[in-house]
Amino acid sequence: MRLLSPLILLILSLSVFAQEPSHIAPTQGKYNPERTKKNDLIHTKLELRPNWERQHMVGTATITFKPHFYPQNTLELDAKGFDIQMVRMKGQELKFDYDKRILKIDLGKTFTRKDSAQVQIMYIAKPNELPLGGSEAITADKGLYFINADGKDPDKPRQIWTQGETEANSCWFPTIDTPNQKTTLEIYITLDKASTDAKYLTLSNGKLISSKVNSDGTRTDYWRQDKSAAPYLTMIAIGDFRKVVDPNYKKFEVSYYVEPKFEKYAMNIFGRTPEMISYFENILGVKYQWDKYSQIAVREYVSGAMENTTATVHGDFVQKDNHQLVDDNDDGVIAHELFHHWFGDLVTAESWSNLPLNESFANYSEYLWTAHKYGQDEADLVAYIAFNQYFNEALEKQEPLIRYRYNDKEDMFDSHSYAKGGRILHLLRKQVGDEAFFTALKLYLTQNAFKTGEVDQLRLAFESVTGEDLHWFFDQWFMKPGHPDLQVTQEYANGKLKLTINQIQDTTYSSVYRLPLQVEIWSDNQKSVQNILVDKALNTFEWNLASAPQMVYLDPENTLVGRVLFQKSKEEYIYQYYHAERMPARLNALEILTYVPNGDSTVVSPALNKDIRKVLIDATKDKFWRVRQLAVQKLYDYDGDDFLEVERALQSRVQSDERSYVRADAIIAMKGFQNSQNDKLFRQALNDTSYTVQAAALEAILASKPSDAAELAKKYESSFNTAIFSAVANYFSEEAAPERFDWFVEHLSKMSGGDLYQVLGIFGTYLVKSSPEIQTKSLPLLKKIATKDSQWYVRFAGLQTLALLSDLKETKDIIKEVIAAEKDQRLQKVYQQYKDL
Repeated sequence: MRLLSPLILLILSLSVFAQEPSHIAPTQGKYNPERTKKNDLIHTKLELRPNWERQHMVGTATITFKPHFYPQNTLELDAKGFDIQMVRMKGQELKFDYDKRILKIDLGKTFTRKDSAQVQIMYIAKPNELPLGGSEAITADKGLYFINADGKDPDKPRQIWTQGETEANSCWFPTIDTPNQKTTLEIYITLDKASTDAKYLTLSNGKLISSKVNSDGTRTDYWRQDKSAAPYLTMIAIGDFRKVVDPNYKKFEVSYYVEPKFEKYAMNIFGRTPEMISYFENILGVKYQWDKYSQIAVREYVSGAMENTTATVHGDFVQKDNHQLVDDNDDGVIAHELFHHWFGDLVTAESWSNLPLNESFANYSEYLWTAHKYGQDEADLVAYIAFNQYFNEALEKQEPLIRYRYNDKEDMFDSHSYAKGGRILHLLRKQVGDEAFFTALKLYLTQNAFKTGEVDQLRLAFESVTGEDLHWFFDQWFMKPGHPDLQVTQEYANGKLKLTINQIQDTTYSSVYRLPLQVEIWSDNQKSVQNILVDKALNTFEWNLASAPQMVYLDPENTLVGRVLFQKSKEEYIYQYYHAERMPARLNALEILTYVPNGDSTVVSPALNKDIRKVLIDATKDKFWRVRQLAVQKLYDYDGDDFLEVERALQSRVQSDERSYVRADAIIAMKGFQNSQNDKLFRQALNDTSYTVQAAALEAILASKPSDAAELAKKYESSFNTAIFSAVANYFSEEAAPERFDWFVEHLSKMSGGDLYQVLGIFGTYLVKSSPEIQTKSLPLLKKIATKDSQWYVRFAGLQTLALLSDLKETKDIIKEVIAAEKDQRLQKVYQQYKDL
């Protein structure tokens, strides 16, 4: 499972360095053990007929099982919100009790662990009649989703897809819906005549064994997976997809399912998958174990992506044309879900308390693949973002990585299980060395293949390989909350450098850490690296040094999962930028040199300082694009000494930078400069291969209100690319012309997810400047978004936009309706602030 991310945020702020040590107690929820196994699943056969009109699933489930150890005369299955029509065994009806959550079947006799048995259940699943649930990672939990079921929306395809994690597959078929079960699968999907005539494709686990058109015009597709996997990894998808089989991989089928208009881009979107498979097989020493590997993109998906065995589901954000792929690809999420086929699918966390055994590894795969394919700087950026994701969450929440006490299993899907866990695995790799790290992973995978795992099994694998007791490492990093906060000071006197490191984290819930670290010391422009062990609250280290150090940098390889509070001078940070080899140190130096507190308009722009300005100008030519981008951003709307030099540096980025994000931000940085040559440069950029650059150029040109502004806006107003739409929409929102209302509505009606979330603010600006009549016309659309959108963050944006129109009496009534109708607990809490409206 890849966490949902409605906005791509590079959180590169100083907050993680500037915050005081936190005092946050871990959750004291009830104890959540692995579910007791009374019976074990063996095989699941599903015969399914989707009913588009009612949005039901008519099914027959044949469940083969056996008692786990103790004799059993009942079978309990998770089955949420079904109509149970019949339960039978060998043709004989069985008695059962059913409370709409658990189906308890009286087997009519007692079975022992030496026996296997089979029951058949005929049922109708009604997912839309279930109570609404979900989490930040997985925004709904009804398991089965019908998209545009009635076909009335001409701009949205008809689709059916499923999402099983955590325990939502029991919303569409009866099973023992827990991660410590494993089952093989047969799935028969019978499509109605209309779907058959439309040549809809199906996708499910394993191989497609047959596809048969029946005498009544329906079609039955038969899928089979002969290797066992957890029930939550079962999936189906149905719709008007195009299947592209990757011709570059021959060992088994690798295929991609996309909407028809993206068929020609499928290889550009997913085409690095075969290389990923080979790379992961090589580093793990364990072959990909499954029959095929398919990936599918679906509409209105309730998460980022999901690693269903052999059939990964992605949100439609991965569907990009070549103009969008110029900006970036989705290799991170593609690698993440693929790596799950070892960590999560092959070896499954036995309980949600052990979720990091799935998600931390998948998170770390993003770093591994990026380093392999794109180099160390790109991998360091992946790690830097992960650090910040965790540390921002840690300002309010600090939990053990492996946690048995939580209030809801969905709470496990957070930046602890993902980002922090991935960084801890890297720390473990540095602790034991590359060869031992990957050898231990191979041992863990082979010992537990097609079974479940818990953290002690991972520890034992590492201890078996290294011959070392690693309780100390797993205890401080996996089993306890928090992280080290290191306060560092340095002194130089009498030819000695003295480094003092205090562990200042609150040890009420955390511990004093054992931290093998490196210190990089520069003196007389020569570098030395010292290995140290920080294992006490107060630690002091001394080295002979002929002259005062120019730079002292703790943890130069950025392995520490902790915060370093180390006060340095401006000169030291400038030296750090020019001499640090790794990207995060250079980026951090720029951030600190140019730091301005949010909202403090009294602070003079750091770029006005001659020394800092020189660093920024030089940084626009840094070898890594993200450093160049930050430098460009810090020169936004510059107006001071050396203006022409700054302008030339920015112009150079527009003309020649290889990364589209840097070109775009350089345009935005210059949009307020009064230079006709820049207008020519911006107009040339309208032909850039990147939509992002085109949008930036359009925004910059329109901001200057040229004589042909209206003509330019008209030229691009038909674009449905979000970035270009935003540029035109910003222009139209300033005019607030009534005739633009229908244009806004047309575009917003065709957007969803993160795209809609991003542009609602622009629509709000347009409405605030519009007449009450126009504002009133917008209310039905905003109400629909705020109450009906499948994504909680889009509904929230809809309510925020409504709140801008609270002077209208009708708006207040609608806001009351929205608040009353909202079932998401997160939004219910947030909406308390709107009740006074």
